[in-house]
Order: sequence, then C-alpha cells, then structure tokens
Amino acid sequence: MKQLVAVGFAGFLSLFSAPLWALEADTKLQQMLQGYDTFSSEFEQFSVTDNGQRTEATNGTLVLRKPNLFRWTSEEPFPQVIVNDGTYLWIYDPDLMQVTRKPFDASGNSAPALILNGQIDRLGEDFTITLVTESGSEALFELLPRNEQSTFTRIRLLFVEEQIGQLMLEDSLGQRTTIQFHNQQQNPTLGADLFSFDVPDGADLILDPGA
Repeated sequence: MKQLVAVGFAGFLSLFSAPLWALEADTKLQQMLQGYDTFSSEFEQFSVTDNGQRTEATNGTLVLRKPNLFRWTSEEPFPQVIVNDGTYLWIYDPDLMQVTRKPFDASGNSAPALILNGQIDRLGEDFTITLVTESGSEALFELLPRNEQSTFTRIRLLFVEEQIGQLMLEDSLGQRTTIQFHNQQQNPTLGADLFSFDVPDGADLILDPGA
C-alpha cells in the first residue's frame, strides 16, 4: 500500500510467433498510452487479499512527464511522497520523518511505470498483452507474465474514453491492488519543481547501495 511497486518480448523472433490478435492489442494499447507527454490525475488505491478482504483506501495525486519523471503523493491514512527526478527515486514517509534515496535505473522500470510511460515495446518483453473486451467507450486489457518469477501474475487496465481509468495488479500471493484514476488530464502544464525533491528539515536520509 505504501509505495508504488518497484521491480523487462523474449526476443526479436518471438514477434513473428505471436498471434495476430496479440499484436493488435499491443498496437491499440500503445496508441492509447502515447497520446500525451504529461499526465495528471487524482487516484484511490486499495488492496483485496486472497480471501476477499479489502484494505482501507488511500487517496492521492499523480503527475508525470515522459519518459521517467513523476510525483506520486499519497494522503491519509498512509501518507507518502515518491518522486523520480530522472537520476534518483526519492521515497518520503512523513510519519517516520524518513527519506530513502535510490539510484534510478530506467532499464529496471516496474510494469506500472512502463504502462504510464507508454513503453509498450519493453512491456511486451515481460508480458503477453490481450484486449479482453471493448464495448462503447470502454476497453479492458490484460497482461500476463511470460516469466513465472514475475512480481505480478496478472495486470488489468481499464480505459474509458481512451483514458486510463483503472489499473489492477495481482501478485503471486493472490493480493490484488487496484488504483482508480479520477479527474485525469492529458498534457497539462507541469512545473519542473514537481519533479525535484528536497529533504525536509529534521528528516533522516537513507541512501540505498549505489545511491
């Protein structure tokens, strides 16, 4: 719940072995996710355990600028700020007055980051992409991992009016994390200060190895 899950088409020949409908799904998803360079949204995030129990929801805001800049701000009951400035990933927990700084590695981007950045070619290396349903203004995509060791066993993306409305991530333990987006804006004007981070006075700074 408290942070974006941080976590790579098996080769050129597999492109030709993939079924036509899979390629069409890849193309359609890419079209939907490449219509913007900047993006902002409010969100609600919650998890459901394998026995159906729902956790308390967290609300917040997301702003991003492609390819890799973003600020994810969670509010109560799990306040947290995550900023990627293109060089470092900063994770700030106000309750603990603690900041963790990790070196940013574009090659190790997580599936949610690849999705929001519209990097479908790279996403297709790790997942098969299918268009489950398309009706009226809604389109539902499903991503299934090619590798059994993947962090996620299933990802679902719901688009409404060609804007991402919901992202669902299911892990190997059966827990499902759902992020519902509201008041989305494509190509808003975003100040550079949104993608920088200053350690608050009094906060402890923890440097991950290599940071």
